[in-house]
Amino acid sequence: MTEPRRATCVAFPGQGIQKPGMASNIVGTSAWHLFEEASAILGYDLGKLCLEGPETLLNDTSHAQVAIFVTCSALWQLAKERYQPKVFLGHSLGEITALGAAGAFSFADGVRLTKARGELMASGPKGGMVAVLGLETDLVYEVCALVGSEGTCQVANENSPVQTVVSGDAPGLDRVKTLALEKGAKRVIPLKVSGPFHSKLMEPVAGAFTKVVEDLKVRSCHTPVLSNDGETMLTHSGEVKNKLVTQITGPVRFTRQVQRLAQMGLEEFVEVSPESLLMSMARRIEPNLHFTLVTDGGI
Repeated sequence: MTEPRRATCVAFPGQGIQKPGMASNIVGTSAWHLFEEASAILGYDLGKLCLEGPETLLNDTSHAQVAIFVTCSALWQLAKERYQPKVFLGHSLGEITALGAAGAFSFADGVRLTKARGELMASGPKGGMVAVLGLETDLVYEVCALVGSEGTCQVANENSPVQTVVSGDAPGLDRVKTLALEKGAKRVIPLKVSGPFHSKLMEPVAGAFTKVVEDLKVRSCHTPVLSNDGETMLTHSGEVKNKLVTQITGPVRFTRQVQRLAQMGLEEFVEVSPESLLMSMARRIEPNLHFTLVTDGGI
C-alpha cells in the first residue's frame, strides 16, 4: 500500500553553508549546466570555485551568495520531481532561491540578482553579527533596547526560541554580549560575516538594491513563498519586489515561519542544501514535523 503523500514545505538555507566541495554531488548530473550558465553570466568559473575554493574567496559575501543560490537551485532541479510542495521558504538569501523555485523569475535573473545583492552587501557599512544562545528571544529584544545610545544593534534572525542573532556596530555588539550574559545567555558567539546584515545599518545597501529589483522581471509564483516576516505569503510580483528590498534591513523571523507551517497543517519540512542548516533549528520549534534533507539527486 502506497504511503500517503505528506503536505510539504521545501526550504532553502542562506549564507553559511558555503565551503569547497559544496557542489560535489552535482558534478556529472543533469543539473551541472546551471553552473555553466551562471559562469557565463558571472565571468568566472563558479563550478570550480564551489568545488575547489579557495575558501577565502568562496566565503566572501560577493561570491558566497551566488554560489549558494546556484548550488541549491541545482539540487532542487534534481529533486523536484519527487516533491509537490504546498509552500516554499528560505532563510535570508534562501528566500531568493525559494522565489526562483516558485517561478518568480528566471534562473539567469536569479544569478544576476544574487550577484548584485552579494556585491552590495559586501561593500556595505562596517559592523557584524553575534548569535545569542540560551536566552529567550523576547529577552534579546530587551537587551537591544538597553544598549540605547551606547551603540547600534538590532535583532536580525529569530532562529529558534533560544537562538537569536543580533546585528550592529562594534560598540553595540560589545554591550549586547555583556548584557546578554548578565541575563543568563549561555554563550554569545561572533559570526563570520562582513557586515551588520538585516539591520537598519544596511539602509544604504537597501537603497542601492532597490534599483536592481526595479529592473527585475518578476512573474506570479506558481507556489506560495512564506516570507521571512513569518506572515506574508508571496505570490504576486509587487509583493515579491517589496520583500526583496525590505528583507535587507528587516529581521528573519524563522521561528514564526516554522510555527506558521504547523498552523497551516503542513507535515514535512524538506531542506534542500549541501548540508543541514535549517532542520536543527526547525526541530526546536516544531519537533512533530517530519524532516528530510536533500543533498543530491538520490536522497
